[in-house]
Amino acid sequence: MKRVLLHHNYKKESIKVKGKLIRRLVEAGIDIVEENPDLVVVIGGDGTMLSAIRMMRKLKVPFVGINTGTLGFLPSFHIDEIDKLIKVIQEKSYTVQSYPLLKVICKTVNGQVIEKYAFNEILIKHLEPRLMEALIYIDKEEFNYFTGDGFIISTPIGATGYAIWAGGVAMHSELPVYQLTPLNPNDNSVNRPLMSSMVVPVETNIDINIIKSNSREVIVACDGQKVSNDYISEIHVMASHKEIEILRDKKYSYYDLYRRKIIDKNVIRG
Repeated sequence: MKRVLLHHNYKKESIKVKGKLIRRLVEAGIDIVEENPDLVVVIGGDGTMLSAIRMMRKLKVPFVGINTGTLGFLPSFHIDEIDKLIKVIQEKSYTVQSYPLLKVICKTVNGQVIEKYAFNEILIKHLEPRLMEALIYIDKEEFNYFTGDGFIISTPIGATGYAIWAGGVAMHSELPVYQLTPLNPNDNSVNRPLMSSMVVPVETNIDINIIKSNSREVIVACDGQKVSNDYISEIHVMASHKEIEILRDKKYSYYDLYRRKIIDKNVIRG
């Protein structure tokens, strides 16, 4: 990998790291380019990684992150590991892991059809003070009449984001599955909504038809970005054939990452 494209946020720490990284790359004989890269290096936190993936997923090259954010579940290298990253690149002591994107196709009440992709999660949530009502179909079979605030549909790598704090489960990032997590389901003597997270095989198709969609606003967002300002009536979710590649140190362990970032929250013990 001799051609590197840099993507960063504009926090003071990220700019500082960028300057140091450029010097180290030049010293290592690695070119810094703006097009046709072999690798995209992202300086920032999880949000910056997601924005880079959203902007440059069509490049079809690996992404690697240097964390200058808070949690930093997606970036593979710590802020003090610039030299380690360059060594990993030079010695090819890395693995490249592929993660499928989720695809969502939304139909608005005005008949517009919108197609978007998500690396982490798709959020479906009502904006009205009343309950969202929706019919859920799984592989075209009627599954549940849902009442509540909405859903998070997350990839395995995205399950440690919003979904896990909403009662979802952690999923190993390499499993061929994704997860449907209900938000505040309203279970009473009349309603029987899906009450807990459900993990489904990656080839599963989920359709969600919004009841009273003309009068109750529901938003759909992919990795924090709204897909439309119009009212949504139909939502179709499936795994995409498109994949994102993430470069990791060969010593990378999902369980170690999960322990450090989610359980210990980077607590350093003596």
